[in-house]
Amino acid sequence: MTNNKPNQTDVNQVRKQNQASQQQQNAMAAEFGSETDVNQVRKQNQQSMQKMQNQKQNMNAMTEEFASETDVNQVRRQNQQSEANKSNASGQRANQFENGSK
Repeated sequence: MTNNKPNQTDVNQVRKQNQASQQQQNAMAAEFGSETDVNQVRKQNQQSMQKMQNQKQNMNAMTEEFASETDVNQVRRQNQQSEANKSNASGQRANQFENGSK
């Protein structure tokens, strides 16, 4: 039996309090700490960034591919030629769409 004097510390009581506090911290860590794996989140973020970069590269490659295949000046010439052919058309159906009539 211990005499609790104001200046004395009950070592057993402190141990019990420390154990209870440790158990409480362990319970909180198990509840909250296990919900999020920081390394897993980092790995997923890295994979997501890599995927976005790959998609961007693919889009750039597609844009370059189609842009390089089109000669704007040639398209303009073809359009001008088409308009010229419409004006020079002859026959019963010549220029039937020009005035909006069918």
